[in-house]
Amino acid sequence: MDHIRIWSEVDIGDIESHIVFVDDKFGFCPGCKELGIKIEGLRKCPKCGRKFTYVTARESKGPKGLEMIARIIKKLPHLTFVDYDDYERATGKKKAAGLFNGI
Repeated sequence: MDHIRIWSEVDIGDIESHIVFVDDKFGFCPGCKELGIKIEGLRKCPKCGRKFTYVTARESKGPKGLEMIARIIKKLPHLTFVDYDDYERATGKKKAAGLFNGI
């Protein structure tokens, strides 16, 4: 199966509150900062109970990155994969806008 990027308007706040960061074997919950979460069939954080509906990986660039994304999608087919660079760009914009709200 081939994968393509699809652009769609989304609520970045919803993604932030339901995303898990993973590598090939383990995950990281940004909510409670839990490290080393086994990702096979992962649906929620075992520590804080945060429900995961999105997944991203920092090392998802290049040919090796594409292979890793394919493995992650195979292990977590029920989660929507979010491009890490797009996620960082969107959350960075949100944080920067928040800096100037009080001025």
